[in-house]
Amino acid sequence: MQIPTDENVLVGIEGFEDAGVYRISDELALVQTVDFFTPIVDDPYDFGRIAAANAFSDIYAMGAQPLTAMNIVCFAPGMYDIKVLKEIIRGGADKIREAGASLLGGHSVDDQEIKYGLSVTGLVHPKKIVRNIGARPHDLLILTKPLGTGILNTGIKGDMVNEDAAGKLIEVMAALNDRAAETMRAVGAHAATDVTGFGLAGHLSEMLKDSIGVQLFPDKIPYFEEAVALAGSGFVPAGLYRNRDFYGKCVVGETRGFFTDILFDPQTSGGLLIAVDHDDLKAFEDGAAQNNTTFWVIGEFIAEPKGKILV
Repeated sequence: MQIPTDENVLVGIEGFEDAGVYRISDELALVQTVDFFTPIVDDPYDFGRIAAANAFSDIYAMGAQPLTAMNIVCFAPGMYDIKVLKEIIRGGADKIREAGASLLGGHSVDDQEIKYGLSVTGLVHPKKIVRNIGARPHDLLILTKPLGTGILNTGIKGDMVNEDAAGKLIEVMAALNDRAAETMRAVGAHAATDVTGFGLAGHLSEMLKDSIGVQLFPDKIPYFEEAVALAGSGFVPAGLYRNRDFYGKCVVGETRGFFTDILFDPQTSGGLLIAVDHDDLKAFEDGAAQNNTTFWVIGEFIAEPKGKILV
């Protein structure tokens, strides 16, 4: 299949990038993405916030600033109270406002399975695009949100998560990655991506390709404490097993128990994975402190073995 394109497409569908980039001029490029999914929490307002935050992450991961957003809605008015839809849209609108973007409209489809998300357009300088490739040996690997959202969401469905833990989870998923992205841009990160459905191992594999490897620091990887007991009791999402089957070949070393689960757990609106020069860590720390941004150094990129995640 021949993909329609032209010389101004700076980032297209190749390489599993987070968003596409189209050059408008020598100093301006559009960054475009779209993302939507089914409800993962019961409260429609929280669902709207989380879905919107998740869509914006693709823009932030590319080093861009969001400009506009359009709603994507699947909803059946004949099956659900229209108040549910209004709350979903309100949640998304609040997050769009927080991101400093403008809502231009959207499109809806009568569908018995509720879905919501955004198509987002952002702006970036063509020479300041942050791609998922570009990490160099000895770069540090930074993660900006804890893992385990897939496991906790599965536990919530089984009524195994208390209200406090569920509330904390929702706020983490609903948090924008804007401040982390600002910190990343300030230090000139070499590469970045966001952690979503393919889990840590899957999205990290996209950063490695066949050009570089990474050594993880297992004891430094952040996660929701409640995820340990839940995973031990079998409350893990089906996507975890699919990720393990597909990306397990990229992982070198002994993995078992909870660490295996957290490597492959599919995330919803996860944090950014960022490759930062070793010498820039202090600047990143200072910027994160100013931006009130959490982060963890969870590994270091290595020259060999290429394409492998060492644990």
